[in-house]
Amino acid sequence: MNLSFSKFFYAIASIIGIVAIMHFAKSMLVPVFFAMLFAFILYPIVKWLTKKGLKKVLGIILTMGGVFILFSGVLVLFSAQIINMASQYSNFLEKLRETLEKSVTFLNDKVQIIPDIESQTILDRLTNVFSDSSFLIISDTVSVTGSFLSFVVLASIYTFLILFYSEHLTEALTRFADKKKRKSFINMLREVQKVGQQYFTGMLLLILVLGVLNTVGLLILGMDYAFFFGFLAALLAIIPYVGTTLGGLIPTIYAFVAFDSYWYPLGVILIFWFIQFIEGNFLNPKIVGGNMQINALFSIFSLIAGGFLWGIAGMILFLPLVAMLKVVCSHYEELEPVASLIGERITEVQRAPEKSAIEMLVEKLKSFD
Repeated sequence: MNLSFSKFFYAIASIIGIVAIMHFAKSMLVPVFFAMLFAFILYPIVKWLTKKGLKKVLGIILTMGGVFILFSGVLVLFSAQIINMASQYSNFLEKLRETLEKSVTFLNDKVQIIPDIESQTILDRLTNVFSDSSFLIISDTVSVTGSFLSFVVLASIYTFLILFYSEHLTEALTRFADKKKRKSFINMLREVQKVGQQYFTGMLLLILVLGVLNTVGLLILGMDYAFFFGFLAALLAIIPYVGTTLGGLIPTIYAFVAFDSYWYPLGVILIFWFIQFIEGNFLNPKIVGGNMQINALFSIFSLIAGGFLWGIAGMILFLPLVAMLKVVCSHYEELEPVASLIGERITEVQRAPEKSAIEMLVEKLKSFD
């Protein structure tokens, strides 16, 4: 075996350069990548409308307008429940204080290993934290809302432009390939678009199914704000591995504070555990996982790397981006090992259909000898 140190150096330098660009250009790249994935989802709808005789600009406006109306409706429903919860903020603090006091008393009476905890000191600190941070919570909410709105505006503009110049961008990118290989290059771009489209459409369907299951389970339990907690947990499921746990933790804490009986938080834990079991073993592999074909090692690595570079946005984006990278690498001979490293192991059963009919016929005739 021969090792080319120059190629190894160029590969390491390229990786470092790409990571540096992604880190320093985060504010510019995140809305662009979100817009690209949204454009992948909306492109078939725009294409269908243009085939029906609508102009492309009008088709894009109608498609994005429909998405905006749907998103606004969901946001209004969430806002109504958030306002109701905010109106009971003082009651929530009082119940939290009572619950904490009971917990401290229980620990002091039943657990003799640790020294007694001064409940009054903890309660005073808790009260000061909430009272001092009340203004900060409002100011941070305004700041986050402003940043989110600016992000939505930027992503919407990029999405419109990507959809409008889709043919032009495809033609321009195709010029990077050799003339004899352009057909294969276009097929690669179509596969990349298909992976992004299938991932996000699958995630939207998964969010809808999980939101309904969570809401129904919490309604059966008798929880307040079941719609809010149910769909919040479903939205957090976008973040792999971490989101489902966090989504179940929030209503559990609320049930622990809002209800006197411990059966309610236990019931919330059991409901979300059962739904998470169904999601992890049946829903996610069928709806989303089958379109990714990324092994578990690189799924977790992409989650950690995305969180390190781009925060929550990276945890959402890096998994489909890695799947697209796998598609690109599989179309280049030099990068095929990278695609094999990222992808799942191909068994002999999966390789069998790749044989031609003549090869299968020859093997069949040999078996009769």
